[in-house]
Amino acid sequence: MLDIEMSAGSGCYGHCRLRSRFALLHRLTDDAFGQAFRAGVLYRQGFGDRALLERLVASVGAYVRTQPLGEVRMTWSGRTRSVLGADVRVGSFVSPAPTPLPTESRTAPVELWLPKHGARGAMCLVLAASGEEGFLRRRVFVRRLLEAGIGALLLENPFYGLRRPAGQHGPALRTVADQFAMNTATVDEARALLGWIRDEGYFPGVTGFSQGGFMAAFAAALVDFPVVAVPRGVGTSAVPVFTNSALSHGVRWKTLAAESGSEAQARADLARYLAVVDLTQHPPPVVPQLATILVARHDRFVPPEDGEALHRHWAGSHLEWSEAGHVTSLLMDGKDHARAIVEAFDRRW
Repeated sequence: MLDIEMSAGSGCYGHCRLRSRFALLHRLTDDAFGQAFRAGVLYRQGFGDRALLERLVASVGAYVRTQPLGEVRMTWSGRTRSVLGADVRVGSFVSPAPTPLPTESRTAPVELWLPKHGARGAMCLVLAASGEEGFLRRRVFVRRLLEAGIGALLLENPFYGLRRPAGQHGPALRTVADQFAMNTATVDEARALLGWIRDEGYFPGVTGFSQGGFMAAFAAALVDFPVVAVPRGVGTSAVPVFTNSALSHGVRWKTLAAESGSEAQARADLARYLAVVDLTQHPPPVVPQLATILVARHDRFVPPEDGEALHRHWAGSHLEWSEAGHVTSLLMDGKDHARAIVEAFDRRW
């Protein structure tokens, strides 16, 4: 049986706005992907440099939105290309993040997509999901924004793709310290790019899915000017995601346990570090009414109730539900994700 569920200040989105009989299938799909990671692809070299990790954790806890934005000096390469009704430029900048990064990660590649016609003076920074190297998936996604006259800026994460350090195989991060380095640097770069977008004369926005959504939410909360923010597949905290969800199967607990003394202690140590990665410890965006939080009701990677908690913390934000899981939302909800961004930009007037 299908029925519509709407509540004050919230909406429904996704391939099915109705309550679906396929809830179990969505959950099982997430669990199956989690089981596929049982070999433990994350943190094969353990926690990493503990002193560095402690400094990175402290830097997250000390973050305030009044910190100066880093400077972006964009370098463009080659000619502007015309692709499906858009002007596309390829560029890079030296990361302004204070986070210590491998040499290979210091230069940040970007792609800038601008609509040829019907431009609305708006541009959205689109951040990468977990393990997402390159720009292919996001190129497909931003075409929907271009059709609405909204430009897009795509950033390659530190430790991913062209920024992958020597010795790292694929996008799987080798240590917990690498995880914190990537995420803190991404937030700093995103803050700087939001300032760059504003200085270029566009109204800035930021979005992403899963890890990209978390980073988008932090960046939106940590700038002192209005931005559109549309995080998807996120909650308030990283703790349950890495310690008690389908993704936790991907952690090399055996290696972390060897350092901590036991798996139970390793889980406690990881949770202690991750506790600082909590959006409720930071204020909402300057104009939370420009934010829309997209939550998958059957998500087994990010607890749906944590998405609701973020909506409550960002008082005035919009909340929309998908009748999907984490994986099926990635595959099926792109159209409605783009719609939510367009509608959020419409609210700036």
